[in-house]
Amino acid sequence: MKSVAFPDSRMGLYRADAASVAGLRLVAGGGGLVVGRNRQQEPVGLRLFRAEPTRLMLTGGVRSAQLIAFRAIALGARLFIQTGREREWDAFLRRCVIGREVASFLPPGIPPPAAANPTEPQLVVVDTGPVTGPDPGLSTPWRATLVVRDDLAGWDSNALVRSDIVLLQRLTAAEAATAATALGLVSVQSWFTQLHPEMVGLITRGKVQWVMLSMTHTERQLIGSVARDAA
Repeated sequence: MKSVAFPDSRMGLYRADAASVAGLRLVAGGGGLVVGRNRQQEPVGLRLFRAEPTRLMLTGGVRSAQLIAFRAIALGARLFIQTGREREWDAFLRRCVIGREVASFLPPGIPPPAAANPTEPQLVVVDTGPVTGPDPGLSTPWRATLVVRDDLAGWDSNALVRSDIVLLQRLTAAEAATAATALGLVSVQSWFTQLHPEMVGLITRGKVQWVMLSMTHTERQLIGSVARDAA
């Protein structure tokens, strides 16, 4: 007799005793956005979309921001971009064949037209140059706000402190001093100046991890090198 609940399978039907079933460990969800791999070659993930606002700050090239945006879209997020270099972001969207139903541009200071929710989270990229940080009006559950800086200056200290997640590509000595002082990481200050061009220092809750961005072949074709000085 065929079962409706368990349709035919080429693998057949197998039964296990209670002890075997009790030994199984099932893991579901919670992986989040994969930033890259750590020194042990283990994937490093972030929960960007949660039932509270998430604030990120990235110091590096615009292509690193595009990589994060690309991976967020793969998780089902809507992308909203506030930028002074719309042509560069538009070219990225065209290369990736990302339509305006998934990604769109917003004037600075204007929130997305619809609310974020668990099934339709949002990533707002604020790539508008040296400002104090994301507009407080952008903060809402299931929305992550990514502030992008090409360079890090003293006036960015408050934005660093207010961020839930900080990603730093290789810094100059002056930038490293600013970041280390603001984040309480003076003991590893010199490391920020020695990072691999495609590595980030990932700071969450006062702790730092060194993470290779580990681009896939497709990501590298579409985005190119994410090194800060990449043309």
